Amino acid sequence: MNDTASSQKFTHDDILKPLAITVVIDNQVLDPELAELVMQANSLFPLFGLSELSAEEITMWFRRHEEDFARKLEGKRKNTTILIALSRFTDDVHVENIYEAMIAISVSDKEYKSEESELIRSAASIWGYNRPPIKVTD
Repeated sequence: MNDTASSQKFTHDDILKPLAITVVIDNQVLDPELAELVMQANSLFPLFGLSELSAEEITMWFRRHEEDFARKLEGKRKNTTILIALSRFTDDVHVENIYEAMIAISVSDKEYKSEESELIRSAASIWGYNRPPIKVTD
């Protein structure tokens, strides 16, 4: 049986990675962003056939991976890290929902930093969207 994009199996990690990158990318992990990550993740999991996780489970997952993401986003593999996390999604409904979740996280702290703008611009480019008209605050 051939795997097609619509029959792909996703894991919680697949969904959490692009969301976590959105939180970490500006080097400031603020409570509103982390709370939005939890909310967005749990709204996305059913779309991908996954069970919801508790806020504590998602927060613990994030804390376990936060340093690794921060290091990769500061280094030479930044673009590769972002590309790997985003290119996992190809179905329109998946792409739309991940993209909207990333935007919601990036503006949840009432600041839209240039690093977040660059990430959203990269996602838009990869997925064929126009960049949202959000004003950078730094």
